[in-house]
Amino acid sequence: MSTFLLVAVILLALAVAFLFLMNLALARELGRVQVRLGPLGARMMDGGPRIDEVGPAFQGLTDHLGRSTSVGGHREKPQLLLFTGPNCSTCKSLLPGIRALAKAERRNLDVVMISDGTPEEHAEFLAGANIRDEFPYVDARDVGIAYQVGTTPYGVILDEHGRIRAKGLCNHMAHVESLLNALETGTPSLQHLHEQASTQIASR
Repeated sequence: MSTFLLVAVILLALAVAFLFLMNLALARELGRVQVRLGPLGARMMDGGPRIDEVGPAFQGLTDHLGRSTSVGGHREKPQLLLFTGPNCSTCKSLLPGIRALAKAERRNLDVVMISDGTPEEHAEFLAGANIRDEFPYVDARDVGIAYQVGTTPYGVILDEHGRIRAKGLCNHMAHVESLLNALETGTPSLQHLHEQASTQIASR
């Protein structure tokens, strides 16, 4: 009887060790796939103005340097609206990339960072953000309400005519870049691409 129990314990231990090694191998492969794919794109929320609709326009907004800033409407270049919050840690992590993007695309894209908070929160945020004249930083709660932004960071791309071409959550710079790609390719989001593929399959 004792021999039987000993064999059973050994077999159980070997099985547990095998399962442990299999879990390690699976975790390693999942990590490789995640690194290979990276962030797949900004996830669009259902609320707010829809894709291809003209977004709400705002004139006479004042940015952090006292300059007059507008949102939406007809303009010479497309506009990226990045909705943030002064206490949003993810928003702060995006700042270096947004500054670099605004500088690199200055001739082809206007970037506006739109936030909501108290004057003290904005002052503290700006003190650590080191935002100069790369892009306007605007305290404009009404803009966020008009676009029905429920969480930050959230990006909206408007074309020269003020139409919404893409929008979605932007937890990584790759998400922000996916909005720009959507402007160039005409595919607003992964959801739209999936819906188009599903429609094509269903019509066959």
